[in-house]
Amino acid sequence: MDATTQQQYAEAFHALHRTGDPLVLFNAWDVATAKAIAKTSPAIATSSGAVASALGYADGENAPLDMVEGLVSRMTASVTVPVSIDLEAGYGDTPDATTRSAARILKAGAIGINIEDGLFGGKRQLVSPELHAAKIRAVRDTARQLGVRLFINARTDPFLLKFGSPEQCLDEAVRRAKVYADAGADGIFVPGLTELALIERLVQLSPAPVNIMVTRGVPEIGELARAGVRRISLGPWPMLAAMRVIGEAAAAVVASKQYGRFLLPNP
Repeated sequence: MDATTQQQYAEAFHALHRTGDPLVLFNAWDVATAKAIAKTSPAIATSSGAVASALGYADGENAPLDMVEGLVSRMTASVTVPVSIDLEAGYGDTPDATTRSAARILKAGAIGINIEDGLFGGKRQLVSPELHAAKIRAVRDTARQLGVRLFINARTDPFLLKFGSPEQCLDEAVRRAKVYADAGADGIFVPGLTELALIERLVQLSPAPVNIMVTRGVPEIGELARAGVRRISLGPWPMLAAMRVIGEAAAAVVASKQYGRFLLPNP
């Protein structure tokens, strides 16, 4: 991908985060799903859990970065929409390591990354906000050097890691959101947050656009839009649903000894 196209995609991706009309991302996990989604979606985003599963690994930076980088290169070469990558914790516990990883993903054509604060040393734990902010700051500097207005979606995990009561989790998420935005984050991603009243408060208190991940109990898209959420991610659920359908279809073919709908032409 040439530099001009990549920067145009980056600007377009930023513009998709609108109040009242959030960007809804049906997360991809390989080139085939990215191409299918890109037919109707203005952008592609990956789910690290779905990508890892498709590659035969557990989530949590277990899929080798070389494989992730290769996937990004093939994905960005195959679709004509912006591509954002779930980079987990940056594939490194230090700002320098995270910067090297992000640079590889940028050079592969991505224009956005998720980077989370709930993974350190291969374990699920909240890192200090200062360390995560240092990672964000280093990645921002590298993106500027590469001439890309990278969208850094700073994920914070108090709710996922059960930091405390819902109120305590919200307070911690807000505290971290302010630190991360000051460091250069463009968005705040808070998976595990499902209560509408708390989502509304987060939107009011966050200095950056809020991203909510779909899970059981999350309000409908319209409710999230009215609350001011500007980005909604379906996360690993599309992959899990697809695998369920494939499993059920395989079982039906075995049981019926008929091809059924698999002989229908592609739409």
